[in-house]
Amino acid sequence: MAINWEDIRYRGDDEAVKELYETYKVENYLVAFEDNLKQQNRGMRERLLKHGIRLTEKLSPRIFGLFNDVCKALEIESEAEIFCLPDPGINAFAMVDTTKKGTRSLIGLTSGALEELDDGEIRAILGHELGHFLFNHNRLNALLTMDENNPAMTVLPPFGESLFLRWRKKAEISADRAGLLASKDFHATARSLLKATFGLSEKNLNLEIDALAEQIDEITGSAEMVEEAFSTHPLLPIRLKALELFWNSERATRNNCMGGNKSLSDEELENHVDELIALTRRHPTSPLSIAVMEMIAYGGALMLSRDGDIGDDEIKLLIQMLHEMFTDDPESVMITDIKEIDKRLHEVAAVIKEEGSEGDKTFLLARFAEIALADGALMDEEGKVITALAGMLDVSPEKAYGIIVSTAQSEGFKRDVKLNTLAAKMKDDLLKGRR
Repeated sequence: MAINWEDIRYRGDDEAVKELYETYKVENYLVAFEDNLKQQNRGMRERLLKHGIRLTEKLSPRIFGLFNDVCKALEIESEAEIFCLPDPGINAFAMVDTTKKGTRSLIGLTSGALEELDDGEIRAILGHELGHFLFNHNRLNALLTMDENNPAMTVLPPFGESLFLRWRKKAEISADRAGLLASKDFHATARSLLKATFGLSEKNLNLEIDALAEQIDEITGSAEMVEEAFSTHPLLPIRLKALELFWNSERATRNNCMGGNKSLSDEELENHVDELIALTRRHPTSPLSIAVMEMIAYGGALMLSRDGDIGDDEIKLLIQMLHEMFTDDPESVMITDIKEIDKRLHEVAAVIKEEGSEGDKTFLLARFAEIALADGALMDEEGKVITALAGMLDVSPEKAYGIIVSTAQSEGFKRDVKLNTLAAKMKDDLLKGRR
C-alpha cells in the first residue's frame, strides 16, 4: 500500500501552515523572496561545495546506499545531493537551493552524525530531513529574517511570528514520523533524536528510550515542572512521546510502518499529540501568574467598556500586552461580558492579595494606566476604573494616581489625537478624489 503523506502529516502542522498562508498572505512574499534568490544567483550549494564534501556513491558508498534505502522506504524519487560538513556535533539540515540554474534539494549531515550514528539512526535522520521536503516545510524558512539589526526572528508581525515559531515545533512532529517510516525502527529513530539533542551515545548513557518517553507523563502532573522542563529543551520529551504514539497507531500500519501495538485510532493519536504540543505553548502556570494575567485582561476590558469612544489603539494595546507578557493565546483569556468580568475580577484580585507582592500590584496598575493613555487622553471614567481596581487590591487612591502619573511620565500618551484627525481627513479627501 502506498504511503499517503497527507495521512502521515500531523494535523497541527497542516492547520498552522494554512493559517500562515490565509491570515498573513505569505505566498506573494515567498515568491518575491525566491525570485530575489534567482537574481542573486548565489546559492547554498555553491557554499557547500566550497566548505563541505559532496557524498557521491564512489566517495561514500555507505551513506549513498542508506540514502537510496530511505528513498525506497518513503516511496520517493529524490535527486537531493548530500553533503558532509566538518562539525563534531550531531546535526542535519535540508533545504531547497534556488538559483537561475534551477532548484535543487540539498541535505547536509555533520561529520559527527556520520561517525556517531549507526545505520538505523542515519536512515531516521535522513528520513526526517526528506520529510521536511515532502511536507514543503523548507519554503517557509524564507520568513526568517536575515537582517542582523532586526531584533525579531521573522519578517512577520508579533502574532505572526508567534504562530510561525509554534508551527516549527509542530513541523518537527511530522518530520519525525517520516524518519520513523524511513527507519522502520522506533528505538533507532528515538536514539537519533536523543543523540542529536544532547550529543550523548551508549558510551556515556544507557539509552532507555521507553523510560525517557515516559518522562513526559511524570512532568505533566506538575504545572511548575512543565514550565521549567520546557524552558530550555521544549521539544525532546514531547517528540519522543509523540513518536511513540505514532508507532502505536493505526495510521502507522496503514502507511507500511509495522511495529508497536497499533491500538490508537487516528483521532486518538492526534488528540494525544495536540495535548503534548499544548504543553509547549507560552502560558503562565502558577496561580499568581494566571491571576495577574487575568486581572489585566478583565480590568482592561472593563476600562474600555467605560470609554465613550472605544478606539482600536486601546483594544490592540490590551491584546498585545497579554500576548507579549503572558501567552501565545490572548484570545483564550479575553472576556467581554461585563457581569462575568465583575465576578472574575474579585476572584483574581483575592488571589493577588493573598499571594502577590506590592510590586505585582504596582505592575498591574501601571498596565491599566498604559491602556487608559492609549487613546491620547486620560478620561474621568478611566481614572475611576483604575482607582476601583486599585481598591480591589487594597491600594489607596493616592498611590493609584501616583502610578498613573509615573506611567505617563515614562510611557507618554500613546496616540496623537491631532495626527489621527489629520490622517482621517486626508483619507476622506483621497476617497472623494477617486469617485
